[in-house]
Amino acid sequence: MDIAVIDDKEELFTFIADELEKSFYVRRFTKKGQRASGEGKTVNMILSDEPDVLVNGSKIAVLGGFSDYKRMRHRTFSCCIADSTSDIQMDTLLCSDFPVITCGCSAMDTFSYTSVTDDFLTVALNRKLTTLSGRVVQPFELPRPLKSEKNIYSVLALTAIRLLLDDDSQEYYKIYS
Repeated sequence: MDIAVIDDKEELFTFIADELEKSFYVRRFTKKGQRASGEGKTVNMILSDEPDVLVNGSKIAVLGGFSDYKRMRHRTFSCCIADSTSDIQMDTLLCSDFPVITCGCSAMDTFSYTSVTDDFLTVALNRKLTTLSGRVVQPFELPRPLKSEKNIYSVLALTAIRLLLDDDSQEYYKIYS
């Protein structure tokens, strides 16, 4: 399973990889090299700030802080996770051929949140979603820990990835991690 994080910083990539290592064997590929850790099913995570170098056919693309998304239009992904509060991302993805999973603060987003405190974010799946394995998941709400240094989009994107990958681990469903 390939996850391409398109970002000009490593923060989103590192957060997602660190969290997925609790349930999966994560192989990280960056310009600095590669490393792997964790246990379970293998997930390849690729960090790139150049969408042109990504291999067509990557399963999941996650958009982070990046300014030139227009080059993504001709890529093929099983789905793309995007921040609905980013006008640049939304404008670019209007012309894409792959499904887009939006994360934001609106009930119109695929993933949003219903409450937020200093420690927790209650993530809401607002419509049924089919995972990459074909399992259909009905709307739900799930409290997730919110570390002060992480933004809400990171937690929503991570939840979307875990759901798409059928992460049924106990770690995922624990309220306190």
